[in-house]
Amino acid sequence: MRDRCRRLPDLNQFAPYSNAVLGILAERGWLTSQPEPLRDWVARNGRWKTYERGQVVYSHGDIADAVYGLGEGAVEVTLPMVGEEPVTIHRAELGFWIGEAAVLARAPRVISIEAATRSRLFRIPAAALRGLLDRQPEYWPGFCALSLQNASTAVLALAEALSLTPRARLARMLLRLAGDNDRVDASQTDLARLIGMNRSSLRRAIASLEEIGAVSQQYGEIAVLDARKLRDLANEA
Repeated sequence: MRDRCRRLPDLNQFAPYSNAVLGILAERGWLTSQPEPLRDWVARNGRWKTYERGQVVYSHGDIADAVYGLGEGAVEVTLPMVGEEPVTIHRAELGFWIGEAAVLARAPRVISIEAATRSRLFRIPAAALRGLLDRQPEYWPGFCALSLQNASTAVLALAEALSLTPRARLARMLLRLAGDNDRVDASQTDLARLIGMNRSSLRRAIASLEEIGAVSQQYGEIAVLDARKLRDLANEA
């Protein structure tokens, strides 16, 4: 029994290496709920890549060649519309992972990802991930959970657009985007695109939040003054 116990891996041996490589991805988001050996594998098989603001990570129709984790900055998820500008359905937070569905299905990309600010993403090559799952299928449930999480995010965005008032949708978006300093670095054009409303409706919604002391508007950004008031409005239908 003593010999057998000595052969068992100490899961804590993986943590220092993976945490050092992964940074914020070891603290936030999907990967934090995965077993340490998988986190260590991710750390050893991925590489950080920097994208400038407006740079495309991948586009609708591209061959799926990698999975990405957001470690710095922000990225926007868009869907193509026939004859129109792409529709932004989500602005991701740190710890966000994307790209697994098309990689695992061996299908072309169905969405596009673009850097909304200067961003760093951790890139795991598709071939390496597929090889891992072929050898160790016990990790499949974790990636299925990631796909479910991303699908739920898309469904929630649709539900909000269909059921909530413009003011409630803005309140939710500001709560999501506000950083540790309670500021949202986004223009009215950016916010209107993210929420899916015209600029006149957005201006009215911002003015309404300013009137109750929830936010203040400055050039190119919005300061959250009272997050509790935003949370109170978040379910207004």
